[in-house]
Amino acid sequence: MKNQYDNLECELKKVIFAEITNYYYHLKQENMKPLYYLLFVLGMTFLSTNTLCAKKDVPLKYEISCAGSGTQGYYIVKVKATVEKKGDISEALLKRCAVHGVLFRGYGPGQGCTSQRPMADSQTESKNKKYFASFFAPDGMSENYATFVEGSMQTARQGKKTYIVTGIVSVAKDLLRKDLEAAGKLKSLSSGF
Repeated sequence: MKNQYDNLECELKKVIFAEITNYYYHLKQENMKPLYYLLFVLGMTFLSTNTLCAKKDVPLKYEISCAGSGTQGYYIVKVKATVEKKGDISEALLKRCAVHGVLFRGYGPGQGCTSQRPMADSQTESKNKKYFASFFAPDGMSENYATFVEGSMQTARQGKKTYIVTGIVSVAKDLLRKDLEAAGKLKSLSSGF
């Protein structure tokens, strides 16, 4: 129900913005400067809220698996992400998925590796929703813990509107754990069970 109201609110803002824009141009043609400056400011305010309405938080859609053994303190993982827009294909997306996978999903054995459990328990993400939304946002902190392996990206189209992007990423698991423990988002390994 909340989504329905959010969509209605966004549509209403778009209609109001369109009306303000039309009235602004009408006043500009009539040389009524003080009024059209006021409408310009109001229009820009609505424009910024319309931009926010258009950008919803899209959950990461991906699979993660082992891609080989890394040096101490690092996991080497293969990430297979699904995106709907070609413009969403990026190394940054695969890095965010890799860090998310190491934190909340873990991965099974393969490619000479043993399976790895997720660093965090299943409730950590939901308890710290705001923190992790910011952490995994585009250009968020999560990308600092991952390095994309150059030349490993592969993209394939699946159906009319879906792209599958695959790449290999190195995740600095020890640094990630240390920083999230310091932020109070993960329990320290030395704190016991």
